[in-house]
Amino acid sequence: MPHLRIEYSTNIAERFDPARLAEAAAATLLASGVFEPPHSIKARLIPVAHFRVGGGADHGFLHADLALLSGRDTATKAALTGALVACLGQQLQPGPLTVQITAEARDMDRDSYSKVLVPGL
Repeated sequence: MPHLRIEYSTNIAERFDPARLAEAAAATLLASGVFEPPHSIKARLIPVAHFRVGGGADHGFLHADLALLSGRDTATKAALTGALVACLGQQLQPGPLTVQITAEARDMDRDSYSKVLVPGL
């Protein structure tokens, strides 16, 4: 649990290292003290080749979608999304395009969420 999906526009893909960005975002969540154990955090990056920003502005974007088991208060969610926005901004190298960096925390229904660990061989 939590699931972190980071979507990014492919027009800014050369401005960050995907592995480093995923590692930094996961480390940011772990440093929050909200999640235990550390291996429960799942982060993935999703490139978006076809997109439109606003009225067609020549911008790029990074968007972090943080799915959490229900029950956390608004202040905790706001602290997590603020930390993620700051983290993503620190991973982004300078470039010619304006980049919109956003994050959202949403609840997953605790009562219907299912999980199983399948051990490796």
